[in-house]
Amino acid sequence: MEATALSSGLRPLPNPNGYRLSRSCSQRKSLPLARFHSKETPFKKPQGLSFKTNVFEQAHHPVAGDLSYDDTTRSSVAEDKIGVLLLNLGGPETLNDVQPFLYNLFADPDIIRLPRPFQFLQGAIAKFISVVRAPKSKEGYAAIGGGSPLRKITDEQADAIRLALQAKNVSADVYVGMRYWFPFTEEAVQQIKKDKITRLVVLPLYPQYSISTTGSSVRVLQDLFRKDPYLARVPVAIIESWYQRRGYVNSMADLIQKELQTFSDPKEVMVFFSAHGVPVSYVENSGDPYQKQMEECIDLIMEELKSRGVQNNHILAYQSRVGPVQWLKPYTDEVLVDLGKNGVKSLLAVPVSFVSEHIETLEEIDMEYRELALESGIENWGRVPALGLTPSFITDLADAVIESLPSAEAMVNPSAGVSEDSESSDAFGYIMKMFFGSVLAFLLLLSPKMFHAFRNHLI
Repeated sequence: MEATALSSGLRPLPNPNGYRLSRSCSQRKSLPLARFHSKETPFKKPQGLSFKTNVFEQAHHPVAGDLSYDDTTRSSVAEDKIGVLLLNLGGPETLNDVQPFLYNLFADPDIIRLPRPFQFLQGAIAKFISVVRAPKSKEGYAAIGGGSPLRKITDEQADAIRLALQAKNVSADVYVGMRYWFPFTEEAVQQIKKDKITRLVVLPLYPQYSISTTGSSVRVLQDLFRKDPYLARVPVAIIESWYQRRGYVNSMADLIQKELQTFSDPKEVMVFFSAHGVPVSYVENSGDPYQKQMEECIDLIMEELKSRGVQNNHILAYQSRVGPVQWLKPYTDEVLVDLGKNGVKSLLAVPVSFVSEHIETLEEIDMEYRELALESGIENWGRVPALGLTPSFITDLADAVIESLPSAEAMVNPSAGVSEDSESSDAFGYIMKMFFGSVLAFLLLLSPKMFHAFRNHLI
């Protein structure tokens, strides 16, 4: 948590340097959410109007989407001041932002998951990793212009969604909340309260759900809404995943089909889906549906392409692994080498878990993986752009917002407050974490062997 006192019932904003201290998983209260389901439910083809935007739907059933905003729906929310909160990762805008951004990332207990007895070390470990990784990360950001374009693109998507909603006769204010950099989710929520929003739709810009992306951001919202009497009464709908929506699937198929035509022999091109990875333990031990949803997503896209006569072979791999733990396989870099050895000459990379250009598309895929592919024997390389402001994609997100409006309900019980004992305990725990974490960080930095051991795994 930040080192300033809570005010107005909201978690304080990060300090000017961009550093934050996250609460451990054990400190976070489990709160009810509007239609927040962690288990998959069978998908039934909508009859008329439907609002199944917040559930994990089986991909082998008809694709969701293409629903209308009728008079009944409009009248049910006509009295409300509607807000839409877009959630995203965030990224450093300058090279000086890289190290504090990395600290915020690794201080999140949903990213580095420590056993309960060691959770007080979260801040110290995050500080150590961020310092060690910063030089290499700065090189990557320098290669794409000195900073991440994610904020600019997300702001543009917010404006586009607002206009798309307006075209459908829905007036809404659209906000952007980043998890690890400015504008932080806390800032967006304060503005939502200031604007007196009375019905809110939360739209994470991650097509597939993971506890490390959508889950982490939603838990921040839980903490914020739990502590504020006004926010606790605001009806909220959370669109947890939308990889199965027809608009998204068709938009991805459109981009792939278009890029295939840039090859001299489109039919011989391997369609190479590269998704951001997560540790295997998230899936096997914590029930993260990310891998299953990703595989279903690829099936839907390929089924759509086949319906258009596109019969190319395809493969899915996972990128961006960090540290010594096992991540979802197969790994993107290893698959590229194998494809080259097996005689694949033309390859089209598809960044399937990203809807905006950022370092993992512009540097990791476009530079690192492209170079590796060419060195491995692949001769013709192409890459599908991120969806960005693709009109059909933006329109479908606006439809998802509209469909979710009637399902909104209060996130928390307004009468459930935070006791003084709980706040005192949090303050004491914060002080103890800072003390023991600082001691550990000091000892680690004094040990050359320990430094190099960590460095070999983290860079």
